[in-house]
Amino acid sequence: MPIAILADEVVDRIAAGEAIERPASAVKELIENAIDAAATAVHIETAAGGRKLLRVSDNGTGIRRCEIELAFKRHATSKLRCADELSAIRTLGFRGEALASIAAVSQATIVTRHRDEKMGLRMQWDGGVMGRQQPVGAPAGSVITIENLFFNTPARLKFLKTDNTEKRQIYWVVARYALAYPQIAFALLNDGRERFRSSGSGQLADVVARVFGLKEFKHMLPVQAAEPPRMGRVAVDVRGYASLPRLHRASRDRIIFFVNGRAVQDSTLTHAVVQAYDGLLGAGAFPLAALMLSVPPDFVDVNVHPTKAEVRFRDQQTVFRAVQRAVRTILHEAAESAADVESWAAPSGGGTIREAPRPAASWRHALAEDPFDSYPHDRIPERAEAPMQPRTLPPLRVLGQAGAAYIIAEGPAGLYLVDQNAAHERLLYQQLQRDLGNGGLPIQAVAESQSFVLAPEDAALLTDTAQIFAQLGFELEVFGPNTFLARSLPAMLCGQAPGDVIAHILNRLRDNDPTVQCAAVAMAAATAIKRGQILQTDEMRALVAELERCPEPHSAPSGNKTLVHITSEQLSAEFRRS
Repeated sequence: MPIAILADEVVDRIAAGEAIERPASAVKELIENAIDAAATAVHIETAAGGRKLLRVSDNGTGIRRCEIELAFKRHATSKLRCADELSAIRTLGFRGEALASIAAVSQATIVTRHRDEKMGLRMQWDGGVMGRQQPVGAPAGSVITIENLFFNTPARLKFLKTDNTEKRQIYWVVARYALAYPQIAFALLNDGRERFRSSGSGQLADVVARVFGLKEFKHMLPVQAAEPPRMGRVAVDVRGYASLPRLHRASRDRIIFFVNGRAVQDSTLTHAVVQAYDGLLGAGAFPLAALMLSVPPDFVDVNVHPTKAEVRFRDQQTVFRAVQRAVRTILHEAAESAADVESWAAPSGGGTIREAPRPAASWRHALAEDPFDSYPHDRIPERAEAPMQPRTLPPLRVLGQAGAAYIIAEGPAGLYLVDQNAAHERLLYQQLQRDLGNGGLPIQAVAESQSFVLAPEDAALLTDTAQIFAQLGFELEVFGPNTFLARSLPAMLCGQAPGDVIAHILNRLRDNDPTVQCAAVAMAAATAIKRGQILQTDEMRALVAELERCPEPHSAPSGNKTLVHITSEQLSAEFRRS
C-alpha cells in the first residue's frame, strides 16, 4: 500500500491502546485526574469487572463548561504548557490523553460542575464521537461513567481476563492510591458490593491496615528516614511500612512503591527492599512493604511510558541505598528492642515462615552486616508458597547435587534422588491449581511490551483459546499477522521468553482437550527448573522442603518420576553387609 497519514479515528484508537490497556488502566487515569483536581473523596463503581460499567466520582474542582469539549481532545491538559516543564512534573497527569483515550474505546458520559459555576454540564461520547450535551444541576466535581469498554476494539476485549481478575486489578489500583493519599477517602464498589473503603483520616496506618489486613498490620513496622544530601547527591525521603521477617509471601507483588505520590513499578527499588532482608528470609520468601519516596521533581523522569507507571532517576544508586538503608535500619532497631527475638522472627504456630527461627545472636548478626554497598542481584525464580499440609515425605537432609540434574538427600530410611526438573514441575502445577482456585494467578506487567511471532497454525489456535490464556494471567494483544504483544504475564514466567512458553502450551493444547488444566500442566513443564542447571544449597533445600508437603510428591503432572528412594537395606545389600 502507498504511504498515507492515518485517519484521526485510527490514531485515537492506537493512542487509546497505549494508555488504556484494561479497565484498571481507565480507573487509574480517572483517579489521577481526581487527585490533581484536589478531590477529598473519590468513589469508584464497577460492573462485570469494568467491562460493562466503570464510574468514578469525585468532589474536586470540576471542569469549566467552556472547557469540557476541549478536555476530551488528545494532548489537551491544564497541567503542562511547555517542554521545559517535563523535567519537573508535579502533577500525576500531564500527557492530556486519558479522557480522549477512554472516550475513543467506550461509551462515556461526564457530568461535571466547576466549583465557581452555578450550573454543570452533561456530555456523552460514543467511540470518540461527541453526542448530546445539556446543562444540569450537579454538585462541584465530576462523575465520569464508562460503559461497554472496548466495544469497538474486539481484539482487546477478547484478551481481557476473567471478571475476578479484572476486579482484583482495579482493587489494587484503588488500594495503591489510597495508600499514597491517606487524606483522601476512597470507596470501591464491585457489582453493587463494597470492596474497599478508606476513611480519609490522613493516617497512613489506617490505610495500611485496610489494604494488607489488620492481622498483617500488627507485624509491620513504620519506616521514616531521610537520606541527607551529600557529595552532590539529592535528599531522598522514605516513609511507609515494612513487615517483620515473620510476615512474608512467596512473591514480590506486595512490595509497593510511590515516588512523589505516583504509584510506580521499579525492579531496582524492589531489589533494594529484598536486599534489606538479606539473611533474614529464606530463598523464595519476600516481605510486604508500602513505601513512599519523596525526591525533587527534577531528579526523576516520569515521562517514560504512556501508562506513567515507570520512572527513571537521575541517580538510581542513591535511591537504592536510601530505600535499603531505611528498611534495614528499622529491622535492626526492632531486633535490638525485641525482648523475645523468636516471636519477632518467626510466627508461633502456623504463619507463613518456612524455616526454623534463628537464635537471637544469629538474627542480630545478620542485621549487623552492612548491606549498603551491595547492588541488586538475581535470585532463583520465585517459588510457590509452601502448602500447609501434612507431610507426604519424611524430613530430608540435602547432601548435594549430582549431574546438575538430581538432588541427593538423606532421610530416616535411606537415600533419595530427586529429579529437580520433575519435582519443580510438580510444585509449580500445585501452585497453579491453588491460584486458579483462589481467583487467579499473580501477574506482572511487562516494562516494555514484548512481541513474538508464531506459526500460522499456532497463531490461529492462540486466538481460539485466548480465554484459557487470560485465565492463566496472560494479557496478549494482536500486533500483526501471526504477531502478538505481551502486555502482562504470569509472575512465574519472570525472565523467560513468553513466545517460547506460549508455543509449548499451544503444542499440548493441540494434542489434548484444550482446557485450563491442560494448559497449566504445559505451563508448569515449560517454566520448571531445567536439567543442567546448577543449584545453590539453599535453593535445593527450599525445593525439597516444599516437596515434603506436596499432596502428590512422587510424580510430575506430565507423568515423570520426581524421586527415587534407595532404602537402607538396599544400600547394605549393595555393600554386602548383613
